[in-house]
Amino acid sequence: MYVCAALVVGAGLLAGLALSRSQATGGAPTEASLVVSPQTFVASVNFAGRIAPGDRIDLSAPFDAVVSRVNFAYGDQVEAGQVLIQLDPEEVGRGRVEAEVAWLKAEEEASRMQNWAIGPDMRSAQRAVTAAEDDLNDLRIKLAETKALLDRGLVPRSEYDGLMQQLRQREAAAAAARETLADTARRGQGGDRRIALLQRDAARSRYSAAIATQGAAIRAPEAGVIVRPDSSGEQGDKGVHAGGRINKGQLLGVIASAAGLDVVFTLDEADLNAVVPGQKAVVTGPGFGAASLHGTVMGVAGEADATIGAGKAVFAARVRLDPLPAEAARRVRIGMTANIAIVTYEKPLALVVPPQAVLGSAPNTAVMVRPDRGGPAQRRAITIGRVGPAGVEVLSGLRVGETIVWAKENSEG
Repeated sequence: MYVCAALVVGAGLLAGLALSRSQATGGAPTEASLVVSPQTFVASVNFAGRIAPGDRIDLSAPFDAVVSRVNFAYGDQVEAGQVLIQLDPEEVGRGRVEAEVAWLKAEEEASRMQNWAIGPDMRSAQRAVTAAEDDLNDLRIKLAETKALLDRGLVPRSEYDGLMQQLRQREAAAAAARETLADTARRGQGGDRRIALLQRDAARSRYSAAIATQGAAIRAPEAGVIVRPDSSGEQGDKGVHAGGRINKGQLLGVIASAAGLDVVFTLDEADLNAVVPGQKAVVTGPGFGAASLHGTVMGVAGEADATIGAGKAVFAARVRLDPLPAEAARRVRIGMTANIAIVTYEKPLALVVPPQAVLGSAPNTAVMVRPDRGGPAQRRAITIGRVGPAGVEVLSGLRVGETIVWAKENSEG
């Protein structure tokens, strides 16, 4: 990456420039002059980056399969619906069967949870409650009869005490059966039900994706340029090739829309505060010909990238390019190097003078002004703003229409 300051001034900056050469020869200085007029002053910082996908669609493998044919090369322009990868039909068939089996099982489980209230688990729990309560009621009747016989002295006390022990046991059994019934009812309305429904929807989606691969092929969902997956990906970053095996969910490529390209670059922490989202950018490059592309800074990473920078704090940034003209769209390719000039300051009606006309250094700066009525030039103090290699912004001390002069060596261009 390189970082520098650039200054762009209007084409009319030197329109009022007049040179009057003295009689001296050789390296003797001559006088240069400029009539001060409002100009556009733009300050920018420059970076080096590369063209990258902006609006992108990740192309993933719908299931495990073997690739029988690849109908594209990375970097190709592809059309929506175009067959990109042809798969082994037998592998695809097995994948579809497995997806259908998983979907049917999930559908059955979801249906069971939806009909939980009348399902076998609830019926079994309800029968257990009914049986426990019937046993309890029968024992209470028998206990009442035994108590009457005990009061008449017809049965021993031990028989009555044994029935009381059985009563407590059957009361506990009935309570346990009712708790089981309540827990079973809750299972049909809580997380288990939700999980079953989500699993059914996911299995249905996988099955739909499996049967959508007509003719055992993977098609381009939209038009664009297909490029390799990011090198940081765990799978698929080497691309796909005929005879190779792809795994379900593997990233096979990225389709980048030509109408939404980005430029990615990095900046040091010293330049971090100079680049903010929303700034304008001008992008050029050796592969663009004479075209200058325009865009906007989309964002700067909030955390330094530890994988680059050789020990320095380096931050990733991104510029979104405006829609490209037809000629530029044919030239620009993913991965091309790019020079990015980001506008950090712009003033449409500024007073700008050449750097060589400024005497001294801030805050004690001045220029030589030629009086309107003639006579020798006079030194005048000025206040300067931004400074660049092609001009200096004057904040005060000069008026539009005044003429400044400075000495210029004959050897200068």
